[in-house]
Amino acid sequence: MKNYMEDVVLEVLDVALRLNPDFCRCEKCRKDVVLIALSNIKGSYASSPVGEIFAWVGQSDRQVRTDALLAVMQALEKVAANPRHNGQIQLKEN
Repeated sequence: MKNYMEDVVLEVLDVALRLNPDFCRCEKCRKDVVLIALSNIKGSYASSPVGEIFAWVGQSDRQVRTDALLAVMQALEKVAANPRHNGQIQLKEN
């Protein structure tokens, strides 16, 4: 079983980070953004080959990607306001 929205969130996270060059790129901050974003959008799970095809096709839907980008941007704001990386900021991309 896989949540295909995770793939979408990871893709739009890269876009969002390019738009927010001052955001910390440490692993903890990136994971926090992904987890917060995923918790605020509807999951798209598949457990069979047919379900995987439908989930994969749904990933390209413009509204799905827009919703994911909005969730990521909101998560970026939350994490930037309350980072959990103990003051160690890493600005270069991983």
